[in-house]
Amino acid sequence: MEPTVNSYPSQQKSNKMLPMVVVGAVLLIAIIGSYLIIGQTKKTEEKKEQPETKVEKNERTPTEKAKIDKSTVKIQVINGTGTPGQAGEVVKALVEAGYKADNIKTGNAEDFDNSTTTIEARINFEEIVKDIEDLLKSTFDEITVKSTNLDEKSEFDIVVVTGGKIFATPTPTESVSPTGSLTPTPTTQPTTTPSPTPPTP
Repeated sequence: MEPTVNSYPSQQKSNKMLPMVVVGAVLLIAIIGSYLIIGQTKKTEEKKEQPETKVEKNERTPTEKAKIDKSTVKIQVINGTGTPGQAGEVVKALVEAGYKADNIKTGNAEDFDNSTTTIEARINFEEIVKDIEDLLKSTFDEITVKSTNLDEKSEFDIVVVTGGKIFATPTPTESVSPTGSLTPTPTTQPTTTPSPTPPTP
């Protein structure tokens, strides 16, 4: 009679291993899933933070304009009233305020009937226009900043056309002679005395 092989213990071992494998697989899936979820959450948080940083940068950029150096601004001053020396007075005020005389040119308008002083500028020179307007307020009664901008190809950054207030030109003062009679004063002529001549040898 042959001995019978009992296969029951091996089946029992495999049955015991099966739950451990399933539990291990579930744990592995849970670890991988939690890692992916945490990683995804971090990515979305980073994406949320990035636009806020960009917005802050965009808000700061417009206020941080590069300041224009007065000594580099090219200005044309046109006498619009015909008063002699009026453009020169404007140039003097500009130079005292820090603008360079070499960059300022003067001229005369075709017509001398400007009722107001006008300032026209190229784009991005608003700060300079405001400065020049403040400088000229004490000299001119009315100043208008034109809404149209100078062409980009213009030789000048700012064009000032004087108008309105006419400068008074100084009139020569006449000397008044005192009234009364003038008595003539006698004039004396010097007399010459002859000098002795040396004897001749």
